[in-house]
Amino acid sequence: MRFNKLTKALLVGAVALTGGFEGYRQVAYQDSGGTWTACYGETLGIEQGDEFTKAECDKMFGQSLEKHNTPLEDIPQQLPANVHLASLDMAYNIGTGAFQRSTLYQYLLAGQYPDACMEMPRWRFVTIDGKPRDCRIAKWNCRGIVTRREIVSQLCLGQLSINDALARLGQLPLDKEIIERIKADADTE
Repeated sequence: MRFNKLTKALLVGAVALTGGFEGYRQVAYQDSGGTWTACYGETLGIEQGDEFTKAECDKMFGQSLEKHNTPLEDIPQQLPANVHLASLDMAYNIGTGAFQRSTLYQYLLAGQYPDACMEMPRWRFVTIDGKPRDCRIAKWNCRGIVTRREIVSQLCLGQLSINDALARLGQLPLDKEIIERIKADADTE
């Protein structure tokens, strides 16, 4: 049996959370590390001057979340919903290769969820001019990474609910039924 599938309810939570962090832009722009980015943080194949419709961005985002969930499906036990959402956001933001090579992922595989959650804030660096820069330092203009990691780590540890995390992002809360479905999906897989 494979665990940690991206159910419809979990996808709604991931779209709200990760989409809230990433923001939405139809026209390609360079992120703080200089990478061409569009839609909800898509980087694969994005070039200067690219433009997308909302429908194209939504489709890419759903497909990308599915792809970034793949390493979580290799974990031999069902993740709690909050750990799953937080881990999916990390995989989406740092990429599946870096995610699978991380200590965070090793902790997830071993079922050591608090340790995995505590790894998230360590991912606070971006590469600028070929050098890793600590986003806690204001001059690098990437403080959003630090805030994102704090929120995701707290969600992962169960210190924030999904709706509390969304409120911190200025996003609308999820319906009670969706939250219950996310929890139920995690309990039944």
